[in-house]
Formats: sequence, C-alpha cells, structure tokens
Amino acid sequence: MSTITMQHPEAAKVKAIKFNGYKIDLSTNLKGKPVARLYKLLTAGKNKGEYKLIQGYYFGSDERRIEWVKEQMNNIKNRIEDKLKTSAAKKDAISLHTFKAGDCLYQSWGYEQTNIDFFEIIEVLPKSVKIRPVSQIVVSEGGFMCENVKPNKGDYTGEVVTRPIKAWFWNKGDEKPNFSVSNGRHSLSLYTYGDKGVYQSHYA
Repeated sequence: MSTITMQHPEAAKVKAIKFNGYKIDLSTNLKGKPVARLYKLLTAGKNKGEYKLIQGYYFGSDERRIEWVKEQMNNIKNRIEDKLKTSAAKKDAISLHTFKAGDCLYQSWGYEQTNIDFFEIIEVLPKSVKIRPVSQIVVSEGGFMCENVKPNKGDYTGEVVTRPIKAWFWNKGDEKPNFSVSNGRHSLSLYTYGDKGVYQSHYA
C-alpha cells in the first residue's frame, strides 16, 4: 500500500500545501480574514496538469483555518486509503469467480430500445475469458415490437475475443464480490434465466 504523506499546515510561512494530487492555498481576504482553498490536480482532459478549485472558505481565526485544513487532509488521506484497499480487494477477488467454459453471458444496452447480445465462454484464463458471440432464440412475444430472448448456444455469429473479468462490490465493506466481464463500454453478466429469457425491444 502506498504511503500517504502530508505537510503540516501550522507553519505561518506556508502559502500552499501540496499532497497526493491536491493543493490547499492559504491567503487572506480584503478584510484580513484567513482563507483556505482546496484544489484537485486534473490528470486527464485538455486541462491535465492544472488544479481545479473544489471549495474555499474564510475563517474567523487562524486556529479555525488550521482545524479545517487538518480535516480536509485527513478526509483525503482516508479516501485514498479506502480506494487502495478496495482496488486490492478487487484484484484478490477475481480468483474467486465461478465462470466456466460453456457458460453464456449477455449484455443489455440501448437508449430508445433494449438490445440484447449473447456470448458463450470458450475458455477461462486466470484474469480473463475467451468469448464468442452467439445468436438468440425468441422464447416469448412480449407485445408490440418486444419479446423475451435466450442464447442459442453453439450457434456462433463472430470470432473469439478475450475480455477481462471484473470484481466489484455493491456497497463499501461488502465481503462477497460480484463478477462481470468487461466488453468495451458494456458489461457482460452471467445468463441465468434459462428458458424464460430476457426482455428485448426494437422500437427505434
């Protein structure tokens, strides 16, 4: 785990405190009140490398400003540590997945209609799976321009591709991870609906 370093805010000569991608500027306003502004370093986009203002306040005393600065630094420190722990937990959890060759996955996507794509797992690797798209079977009509569909296992419609397995948690502190497979902008879930199928529409 990375060490989180912090510069102490009490030194009177300090004009700016930089730590872990953040910066706190210390100044005074026109009335002579102590001011502190919190910035975050941008790491992507056209303004990469610049600091974005998150929040700023003036205070009734230097002591209150020092308290606020300490609070912000501790909060950021705790968020970073939680993020590192969660990231490590996800990496460790990947080995617990239950995907196996022959399982079918599906993705649901679309704005004005619900599109369903099915895939079959061809091979399971340590942190990824090899999948191949398969056709679908309509199992029931759901009304106007919609129906329930299920995967037509073995009826391949494309080539084999390799996709990474993802582990994730519904809530902070959850011990049991959930698993999915990344597929570009979409996420593939294990198909578990049998002959019931999943809803699909094609209005657009």
